[in-house]
Amino acid sequence: MTFFRFGVMACLLMVGCGPQTPPAAFGPLPVSVIAVSLGDVSQSAVASGQVEGVREVEVRARITGILQTVDYREGGKVKAGDLLFKIDPATYEAAEGLAKAQVRQETARAIQARAEAGRQQTLLSQGATGRKEAEDALTAAVIAEASRDAAEAKHRLAQLDLSYCEIRSPIDGVAGRRLRTEGALVNPVGPDGLLTTVVQSNEVWIRFGLSEAEFNRLFNGRADAANGAEVRLLLSNGTPSTVVGVVDFAATEVDARMGTIQMRARFENAKGALLAGQFARVRVVGLKAAGGCTIPYAALVQAPTGRVVMVVGEGNKAEVRPVVLGDVAGADVAILSGLKEGDQLIVDQLQKLRAGAPVSPHPAGTAAVPATK
Repeated sequence: MTFFRFGVMACLLMVGCGPQTPPAAFGPLPVSVIAVSLGDVSQSAVASGQVEGVREVEVRARITGILQTVDYREGGKVKAGDLLFKIDPATYEAAEGLAKAQVRQETARAIQARAEAGRQQTLLSQGATGRKEAEDALTAAVIAEASRDAAEAKHRLAQLDLSYCEIRSPIDGVAGRRLRTEGALVNPVGPDGLLTTVVQSNEVWIRFGLSEAEFNRLFNGRADAANGAEVRLLLSNGTPSTVVGVVDFAATEVDARMGTIQMRARFENAKGALLAGQFARVRVVGLKAAGGCTIPYAALVQAPTGRVVMVVGEGNKAEVRPVVLGDVAGADVAILSGLKEGDQLIVDQLQKLRAGAPVSPHPAGTAAVPATK
């Protein structure tokens, strides 16, 4: 019995240690492909900026005096001409009355001097007075009329100063925080003269900057090409909002302090959602890039040198193509360069593929979105 056991084990060992049959070689890997169609693709860039009022007017005192009343609500809307502040007018009313009296006085003197000059001219024609007396009378009339004119000018200045006692809004907009209170002495010279600001709210600017590389990519480095470009405000989660503006200024030089090309976009703000001073993120739409296409974002592969895609190369072998990326829109991404018309882009099995691996391509269930030609 023992001999029989040893014999069986020996046979098993011989079978186990014998030569193995090699496994069958794997065939080409089946992959889904889409045909690449080149055309013009949109370009954009995201930038951070700050909201400014299209018109931000400083409201200042133009005369010295005691602030008597504050006649507006901070943060409220005001119309051009609305009363905002009032300075005690007593001193200026008295000055205006004095100037008015001086006008009457000088007017009477001018009338009297002109009448005397006329009388002297009549006497001179009759030989009843000398030429010097007539000329002196004419000179006195001219001086009296000049004094009257000076008095009238002083009266107008007094009226102007009196009108400055009422400080009114120069534009329609939103009035800011009051910087001086009732009873304060205000002065047009220095910081004491600034009372508040009024910001036009129905339109705003957003100022932002683009790097040289982004500016060159979007607008070919031309400021005139940037004017009128679409700018869309981004929501806090990064998605575009319905608020759309246009570029109305692009600098022609690089800001040495910021290292960017400074730009400005104008936005409608009828509902007042954008507040002056707040920070915002915007997406700037540039010129379309020729020779690009749109592919599924999932077709991208991260390589040590950057993003690449896989295409079906010669002999139905996988080929790596470096690409330059453009905008990402949902599940798609724009390719600015790196692909050719008619390339068969591989969209699945990417983790299993290596360059040169044989593939068996077949059309994908969904084709790439062709760019508009």
